[in-house]
Amino acid sequence: MVAPRKLRLTSREDIVVAVPYLLGFHPQDSLVCVVLDNQRIRFVARLDLPQPPEVHQLSAPAAQTAAMISRYGSAAILVGYGPADRVEPAAEVLTAALLAAAVDVLEVLRVDEGHYWCLCGDPDCADGVAYDPSASIVPAEAVYLGIAPLPDRAALEQLITPVTGPERDRMRAASDTALRRLTDMLSGISSVGGQPSTPEHVARSGIAAVRQAYESAARGETLSDDDVAWLAAVLMVPQVRDHAWIACDGSDEQRRLWIDVTRRATPGTSAAPACLLAITAYLAGDGALANIAVDRSLRADPDYHLAQLLGHALQAGVPPHLWHAATTGKTTD
Repeated sequence: MVAPRKLRLTSREDIVVAVPYLLGFHPQDSLVCVVLDNQRIRFVARLDLPQPPEVHQLSAPAAQTAAMISRYGSAAILVGYGPADRVEPAAEVLTAALLAAAVDVLEVLRVDEGHYWCLCGDPDCADGVAYDPSASIVPAEAVYLGIAPLPDRAALEQLITPVTGPERDRMRAASDTALRRLTDMLSGISSVGGQPSTPEHVARSGIAAVRQAYESAARGETLSDDDVAWLAAVLMVPQVRDHAWIACDGSDEQRRLWIDVTRRATPGTSAAPACLLAITAYLAGDGALANIAVDRSLRADPDYHLAQLLGHALQAGVPPHLWHAATTGKTTD
C-alpha cells in the first residue's frame, strides 16, 4: 500500500491510468483498493486475486483490509486486474467487507488488455471501454512529481538485488575489514543494567559516517566500497542506526543511498540498511518498495525489531507521518 502523492483524478480513465503510479508498479492478477477521505486519496492497498475455486479464502484478508481502511478512509474505489472470472468474485467479497465496515464503495472497475469494465451496473462501460494512457493528464503530472511505475513487482524487487561477481567479492573484503575495525573499537565495553553500552567514540564515529553518507547522497555522489562497508557495519550499533532512522526524510537522495547500500551490504550487515530503505520509501509514499525492503531486512535478520514494527504499520495502513512521529518523536510531512 502507498500514501500517494498529489494526482488529480477526474474520470474513470484517470483512475485506471493512475493506479500503477500510485502503487509503484503495473499490477497483474491484483485487486487494488484506492482509499479516500474527504475526496483525497489516502493510500492504496493491493490483494492478490485468488483462483475462482479459492475465492472463499479471500474473506479473512478482505475483512482485515476493510477494518484497516475504515480507520483512515471513508470511501474506496476498487480496480481489479485480470479476467472476469477472477476479478468479479474477488471484488464482490471485498465490496461486502468494505460496506460492512461502513466504507462507501464508489466504483468497481476491471482492467484487462487495454480495456476497463464497470462492475457497478453503469451500461456505458459494462461492455468494456478502450483507454489510452497518453490521453490522460495523469502520466504528465506523475512525471512532474517524479513518479514512474515499474513493469511489475518483480522489477521492483530487482532494485535491491544483492550485487554479484567481482563487486560482491570486493564488498566481502571491505566488510571483513570494517567488521574487524568495529570489533576492535568495541573491545572491552562495559555494561549498564546488564545491557552492553556503546562507547562514546564508537557512537561518534558511526554517527559521523551516517552524516557523511547523507551529505554525499545530497550531492549526488556514490559511496566507495570501504565507505559502504563501514556504514553498514556501524549501523549494527543501535544508537547509530537510530540516528539514521530519525534523520530519514523520504527524499529521493536518501532512497538512492539506501538502495545502493542495501544492494552492496553483505548478508550479515544488510538488515539495517534495508530497514532504513523501507522507512525512506514509506515516508515518500512508496509502500510497494517499503514492503519489499522490510521483507529483505527480515530475511537478513528475522528478529530485527524495527523492521517488524514497520511491517506491522504497513499491514495496518498507518499513515507514514503518524508512524514516524510516534516512533521517533519527529514530525514529518
